[in-house]
Amino acid sequence: MTGASRGIGRALAVRLHQAGMRVAVTARSAEALDALAAELGGEGDVLALPGDVTDPRAVTAVVETAERVLGPIDLLVNNAGAAEPHEAPVWESDPEEWWGTVTTNVLGPMLYVHAVVPGMLARGSGRIVNVNSLLGVWTLPTQTAYSVSKAALAKLTAALSAGLAGTGVLAFDYSPGRVRTDLTSDLGDLPGARDDSWTSMEQAVDGVLAIARGRLDALAGRFIHARDDLEILVLRAAEIAERGGRVITLAEAFDGDPLSQR
Repeated sequence: MTGASRGIGRALAVRLHQAGMRVAVTARSAEALDALAAELGGEGDVLALPGDVTDPRAVTAVVETAERVLGPIDLLVNNAGAAEPHEAPVWESDPEEWWGTVTTNVLGPMLYVHAVVPGMLARGSGRIVNVNSLLGVWTLPTQTAYSVSKAALAKLTAALSAGLAGTGVLAFDYSPGRVRTDLTSDLGDLPGARDDSWTSMEQAVDGVLAIARGRLDALAGRFIHARDDLEILVLRAAEIAERGGRVITLAEAFDGDPLSQR
């Protein structure tokens, strides 16, 4: 579990541990991770491993230590994420801050996939959850780094899922929705958002638990939202696949659009 020191990542770590899973948690704050491990109080089944998700050496060290102490990684949750600290149109954004957001949200998951998937392939099983956002689908003028990075993450999941087809390893795009966390405070209010558009932390966490238990395997490679009726999505999984639904793609401009045909 990356980004486990606070917010959704912390809540996910607690819930997965309560469900009987051995949990390795990572984030940049060693102090916060130690506090989480102490709260869970696991007898050798909780491991706190500080590290930066954008540092390849740190990622390798986290994965190698987790597998040595806890055993093979069956579930990877790429939750660590960042938002630009100042909302602005692209031409007014600070390039370093902008690129830093994209790096955390795209390079971080890629590095963990790179480190974890070979072991999953060798065992013929495993699940990867990339924590995404509807902001990767919507076009917003002032949260561009976050939106661009989440759209890229969705394409990474789709490519990963296609490459893993038939291997027993599954990848998912999962949006927890608008949960009240430090990150959503940084992002600010969304255009037209209502008070009832917030997702409860419990609902956000339950979706990842459903993926971990294999309930949503038929939706691998698709965009899943915490506020979906997950049972209906599973029942209609074949239809979703046939229609090419729940993936980022080029919209058809008109019937028979030749670009869409390609």
